[in-house]
Amino acid sequence: MSVFFQTGKFCIFRKSFNNPFCNLLLLRNYSDPSKKFIKFNDVVEQRRAEARRSLVVQVNSESSFSELYGYCSKYAPIKDVYHYRNTEKEHFMLIEFETEENVKEVLQVCSSHQKDLDVMPIQSPFLWFKAAANNKETYKVPSSKSLATKDGITVIDDDILFEELLNCETMSNQMQLLYERTKLNDLGIRLRFMVARQFEVIFKSLYANAVVHPFGSSVNGFGKMGCDLDLVLTNDLTEEMSGAGRRLVFQEKRVEGGARAGGGGASARQLELLGALLELRVPGAAAVRRVLAARVPILKCAHVLAAASVDLCCTNTSGVYMSELLWMFGSLDPRVRPLTFAVRRWATAVGLTNPHPGRWITNFPLTLMVLFFLQQKRKTGFILPSVRFLVSKAGKQDIRIAEENINCTFLRDLNKLPQETYGQCEEDLETLLLQFFEFYAQFDFQEKAISINEGVPVRKPNALPLYIVNPLEQALNVSRNVSYEECERLKLEVRNAAWQLEAELEGKKEEDWGLLGLIERKGSRGLKKLLRVGNSHRLVSVKDLFKDDDFTSDTNTKSHQTKSDTEIEKSVKEMKQSMDNVEKKEQRMKFKNSQIASEVFRIRRNKIV
Repeated sequence: MSVFFQTGKFCIFRKSFNNPFCNLLLLRNYSDPSKKFIKFNDVVEQRRAEARRSLVVQVNSESSFSELYGYCSKYAPIKDVYHYRNTEKEHFMLIEFETEENVKEVLQVCSSHQKDLDVMPIQSPFLWFKAAANNKETYKVPSSKSLATKDGITVIDDDILFEELLNCETMSNQMQLLYERTKLNDLGIRLRFMVARQFEVIFKSLYANAVVHPFGSSVNGFGKMGCDLDLVLTNDLTEEMSGAGRRLVFQEKRVEGGARAGGGGASARQLELLGALLELRVPGAAAVRRVLAARVPILKCAHVLAAASVDLCCTNTSGVYMSELLWMFGSLDPRVRPLTFAVRRWATAVGLTNPHPGRWITNFPLTLMVLFFLQQKRKTGFILPSVRFLVSKAGKQDIRIAEENINCTFLRDLNKLPQETYGQCEEDLETLLLQFFEFYAQFDFQEKAISINEGVPVRKPNALPLYIVNPLEQALNVSRNVSYEECERLKLEVRNAAWQLEAELEGKKEEDWGLLGLIERKGSRGLKKLLRVGNSHRLVSVKDLFKDDDFTSDTNTKSHQTKSDTEIEKSVKEMKQSMDNVEKKEQRMKFKNSQIASEVFRIRRNKIV
């Protein structure tokens, strides 16, 4: 995939992107300079519309495409078909029809329920394709029609990724490639909105105006393949539903603390009911767990049909507004997201982050650290504005008040931003990454806090080791869980990364040059270096065994000759025998950890040994 930067206007030209959503997010239309940015709500609404005109069908294999396409296209025109496999290696196809009415027609004419099984019938956008009762009917598929994607949500293997990174010309290209190959792709986003659609359809049986919103990594533009799906259920009444002139009012159940007040007790009770609904009525939902004692109670489950881990909460609209804010920052400059991906991948490699909650830093604070770094003033101006500046430019249409009176008001239309307040910097990704590490290597974590609201360091209100201000709830520290030891490790690792990058930029390319030296796990790098010492495939020169002075002799005097030919041959034989012993010993090695064993054999296979 070719990427071309024009640092003056920050355009990205991409090939092989036929998806309108990708064009919507990544391309700026300079024929209409007043509309360079698309609003977050418009993007989300487009995704919701895609989900309403789509179905997910389980099939036997990818070869079922012709039969499935031929069967469904008899009743409604099909726009695209996407293939993927879940964690159980079962095959699925997401079918997008032309209109929402097409989906209703197909469901009415083509779908059925299982009569012989002890199940309660339910309508859902997730179905399976039953084998034909009689002889298979032959279907003719137009030659122009084929699968839009095959194995569309498969995460790229690290070996393949590292090989591609190794073949890049510059470190900036490596960072862009890392972002393109690991970000949440179009099908991954579609499936997450399909799960939200499924939950919404089923929850409407309980709530009059239920809407399920995806938020977090799935929609903010910083999600990677396989990331969790965060959902929030809202039940706000529209003006039409609460008409003041209507005298007939529905009898409804009153809940202590207010069902829509967002109180922990009320939300927890609602989630208990929703948890039972997920277990009994939602196809694909499995391993439902209730985490009701948290500050924001949630339900956790695995959606096996969409291959996603789901977290569901009630009335937490501030999370949606936070996703909107991050999405806007990522859209202002094409270098923001690739830089963030590189930093987060580095943090994982050095062990600063962990998939399980604990005393270490997480991806969200790291993302805020990257945004804060990009808000610092440079000679040519700012790359990103502060949240305070966005708030100052907000109008009446931008006012948003979330639960517990959280003020989420900021400018929603980025086209109204003065051009000199963002993107005024010509540094490439490689330079920005080095500057990021140098910036935090010198940052005063003991006295200062990080705040993207102000865009400059602010004084810490308490003695916590690391203080990163929550952009929407500024009284909260999003890194309050980080221990003193982990904060010290963060300081150490940013210094090490700065030194390593600076040395690599000045030196020549090696086996793990550029970004590879940062994002490979320490264990892998150490193992590679260890195995290189016993490299038996390299030819050994006699001159390499001794100093140059050993071979400078006076031809007239025997006493100046340091070693005879016999002694040299003996030394070479001893060296070869020693290396053979090392090789045999390595072959007899048994590894307790299969992961280490596979890493060793992978390295040998790549001829590093």
